[in-house]
Amino acid sequence: LVKPFELPELLARIRALLRRSRVATAPRVVTLDFEDLHLDATSREVRRGDLLLQLTPREFSLLEYFMRHPRQVLTREQILESVWGYDHEGSSNVVDVFVRQLRDKTEAAGASRLLQTVRGVGYVLKAE
Repeated sequence: LVKPFELPELLARIRALLRRSRVATAPRVVTLDFEDLHLDATSREVRRGDLLLQLTPREFSLLEYFMRHPRQVLTREQILESVWGYDHEGSSNVVDVFVRQLRDKTEAAGASRLLQTVRGVGYVLKAE
């Protein structure tokens, strides 16, 4: 970091270093299951029952984050930081848009809703 530097840039670099160190030390679970939803991180496949879901890379990352934190209420800010990164400068409604897309794909063929809205807070992955 070259002097003079701005405090926001220093904080962003520290957060990036911390995020990289957490990724390197955290054990990587290859498959995640919640109810009839199955995520395979190695093949990047997601199934709801017998149905193979076609997800974009960002939708996959978002669903993986929810599945790593089941039954835990996650704020939009937590989701933005973890899935989009600390340096994301868009609005927080991007989370709402991607949750809607995930719901559309995971609730196909009349399946029950797993991504619940916690009004005024964020979202939680839990069975109805």
